[in-house]
Amino acid sequence: MNVVGVVAEYNPFHKGHLYHLDTIRKVYMPDAIMVALSGNFVQRGEPSIFDKWARAEMALHAGADLVLELPVCFSTATAEIFAESAVKLLLESKVVNALSFGVEKFHEKELHYLGKLFADEPISFRNILNEHLKKGLSFPKAREMAVVEYLSANNINLDIKLISGLLNKPNSILAVEYIKALNKHGSDVAILPVVRRGHQYHDKTLSKQYASATAIRQAISSQSQDFMDKIIPHLPESTVNIISREIKQRRRPVFLQDFETLILYSLRRLRAYELKNYFDVEEGLENRLKKAAQSCGKLEQLIMQIKTKRYPASRIQRILIHILLNIPREMVEGRTPQYLRVLGFTKRGAMLLKQINKNASIPVITRASQYKKLDLKSKAMFEKDLFSSDIYRLAYECPDLRNGGSDFDRKVIFYNSSK
Repeated sequence: MNVVGVVAEYNPFHKGHLYHLDTIRKVYMPDAIMVALSGNFVQRGEPSIFDKWARAEMALHAGADLVLELPVCFSTATAEIFAESAVKLLLESKVVNALSFGVEKFHEKELHYLGKLFADEPISFRNILNEHLKKGLSFPKAREMAVVEYLSANNINLDIKLISGLLNKPNSILAVEYIKALNKHGSDVAILPVVRRGHQYHDKTLSKQYASATAIRQAISSQSQDFMDKIIPHLPESTVNIISREIKQRRRPVFLQDFETLILYSLRRLRAYELKNYFDVEEGLENRLKKAAQSCGKLEQLIMQIKTKRYPASRIQRILIHILLNIPREMVEGRTPQYLRVLGFTKRGAMLLKQINKNASIPVITRASQYKKLDLKSKAMFEKDLFSSDIYRLAYECPDLRNGGSDFDRKVIFYNSSK
């Protein structure tokens, strides 16, 4: 089978995402599209606005054939680990032969060069990067400056201004990380880029058809009475229907603010040295976290007090989510998914799943109860996914929806696209 893999959050699924899947179908004509989807918490250190089941359903209605869950320990990690673990997840299926992603603009030569440079990481480049990190710069900024310096020092004939621009665009950054991961693992999987349309990733306006997920989430978070009217033009009809159903069934949109008290409690409960057990907590950051937790009563205030040039808000938020979900550092640093958790599939996806069951190098999970047969390391990772669902549901206003063990009550979604 000719199978294209996609890494996504679909937070929520909008017309830009639909354009991406439609383009894959029209241009590359695969037998199936398989999506590695973030679970209930996502890469910017936030909860997904709707749960993983609703977003998997959105994807299936719009053209995905099989949706797998990216374990929460990786879906809430840095762009580098998020991308590498998602690529590994797709590769472990042993059926994916192409990877498609969105980019602001496709500069093939530059993206491939950066992906290989970051995968090989020559000693001279690493030394330059470390020097910039010692100055207190954030990792993305330090890496950008290191690349510019490395290119100049080695007289490499590439457009330095263009390279810097690529390293400042969210989708291009992820594209580089995907290519880096494929290089790192010696994969011959093809690259199928699709140029984005409409607003850019962080754009917060809703004036164009292809609005960003950021703008859509902001409109939803306003909780104004007409928020649905504002977002409907930017969503496929199937997404609108799923969102309407979720709200009607009292599964309202979820935001980071909903976990304010739980996060403050977690920080105050733990001792400073215990905070060092979480990924990205280094260089005395544990003391800043502890001090801020004692003096702040609001989450926004807490983040503002902790963040620095080297630790921007998104990095702090990821750390807070790891603390909230008690995800240990070593689990994140492993960068290796231990199973393929199926969230949903179509008829075509069912055929693909048969192939995966025959070929995959890691266990395939279609029912939550199957995790009990995993080895200890895999079981520990899966239990974090279960726990993240239980914590996520605490954000719902209806007490009847806050029960634990919800993943055991959910069946894999089957969407009959022929209806």
